[in-house]
Amino acid sequence: MTLPTVKSLLIVALILSSTGLFAQDYYVVIGAYRVQKYADAFTGYARNAKYDAQQGVHEQRKLTYIYVLKTSDKKEASAMTRRLQKETEFEDTWLYEGPLTTGEPTQPIVKQEPKEEKIPVVEPKVEPVVVIKEEPKEEPRPEPKEEPKEEPVDVDKPLPPARGKYFKFIVTTQDGQELSTSVHNVDRMQGRDLATYKTNEYVDVTRPVDPSMPLSIVCGVFGFAEVVKIIDFNDPSQTADATQDEKGAWVIPFKLERLKKGDVSIMYDVAFYKDASVMTPASKTELDELVNMMRMNPNYRIKIHGHNNGNDKNIRITTLGKDKNYFAMAGSTTKNGNGKELSKLRAETIQSYLVDNGIDKKRTEIYAWGGMEMLVKQGSNVAAKLNNRIEIEILQD
Repeated sequence: MTLPTVKSLLIVALILSSTGLFAQDYYVVIGAYRVQKYADAFTGYARNAKYDAQQGVHEQRKLTYIYVLKTSDKKEASAMTRRLQKETEFEDTWLYEGPLTTGEPTQPIVKQEPKEEKIPVVEPKVEPVVVIKEEPKEEPRPEPKEEPKEEPVDVDKPLPPARGKYFKFIVTTQDGQELSTSVHNVDRMQGRDLATYKTNEYVDVTRPVDPSMPLSIVCGVFGFAEVVKIIDFNDPSQTADATQDEKGAWVIPFKLERLKKGDVSIMYDVAFYKDASVMTPASKTELDELVNMMRMNPNYRIKIHGHNNGNDKNIRITTLGKDKNYFAMAGSTTKNGNGKELSKLRAETIQSYLVDNGIDKKRTEIYAWGGMEMLVKQGSNVAAKLNNRIEIEILQD
């Protein structure tokens, strides 16, 4: 190869790289952690909030980044970054220009994107990444219009004409035990629940607003690993194990794997009133799933870990009264205590609820962490949700 040829190739390579003919990855990052179990907990929180949270490792900084979008389209990444900063609790979201180690191949693009106004790329200086701000005012989110409320369909009668397509979602355990629960049709880019469908029923699912976007159906039952199925609405047969029954409905099976010894699961939907061991009413659904998990697995022994948002001293703690009103402050009592004692009382509340629902107390243990394992600092906008938490560890399966 002649010298002019080599020079020509070098010039072409420089032009290609400078004009953006090869993809530059952009990540919309919502958090970064050095400790992996904290990264896993934050990832679970974001997924529970209906975001498609993934992890990537920044090799130089030795941090695990949690991101909700990876794309070569800077405009798309910029728009999502702004939205999360302005409209959600993830106000410390930032736009990161790769690379991250995610195990995904880098794809070339075939044309240069239009020049965009540059958004500063902010690297986290502390770990975990937090922003101390005043509590934001919640702005009402518009209700999704694409999925009207579904009415149960009588299985003994022919199905009426569908607005979209009929589906039936079947959920079983690995050993074939059928579960009666619900699945969620979620928009994991926008972080919202589009519709909820009961299992073992025919449901009329309407076409997505964007026909090119697949359905993202999530099945999450406490005590089991979450399963997500991506369904091509135009051709559901491409979904693994999908079948079409005699009524023409698409049957989508979910097979859930039980938690095993050593697994730890966070009860993201169990919340307590401020400085109280009394739970909010919305906590009951997940708490009953825990009861059901213990009934279905009679050999399970668990440890209930109570975590608190700090180790504050001399706080006034609201406790359960004699009537044990788990989900309302009426009839409660108060006492002086500290953060660690509050985390202990909250773990005891979970234990008491299990016992009152027929679970032998000998199958449970409790441990109070106080604020020793906070996921974010107390001043963060997500501190109350992430630090005040209950974790369930499987001691015996």
